[in-house]
Amino acid sequence: MFGIQQIIFSAVVGAIVSAVVLYLDARYLRRAAFDSRGAVVLSFLVGFSILLFRLGANVQQLNDDPIPLASPNDLLCPVVTFVVLSVYAALRDTRDEARFARDRAMLTLVSLAVNIVTI
Repeated sequence: MFGIQQIIFSAVVGAIVSAVVLYLDARYLRRAAFDSRGAVVLSFLVGFSILLFRLGANVQQLNDDPIPLASPNDLLCPVVTFVVLSVYAALRDTRDEARFARDRAMLTLVSLAVNIVTI
């Protein structure tokens, strides 16, 4: 079981890395204008999803690593991130659905990487 400090640390790292990934993607890959407000919201949602899932599923059985470097929690947390971002997309007016789908996919991978590296 992990302490609350480590779970909060993972959530904060997830939010920061998400913001950086969104910025770099907008700046270097798409050459589109960077939507800082949208990036902050998406980054917050990634951090929130990590925090919510890790606090709720912080039990020994889900934290054991049946395969090297990955526990069930590490592999399930990105699913929660994907669902949270999908619910957000459904509740807001998405003008560019292809761009949001790409952002959601990248942030789901960020969630996976952060969960494996930080916990």
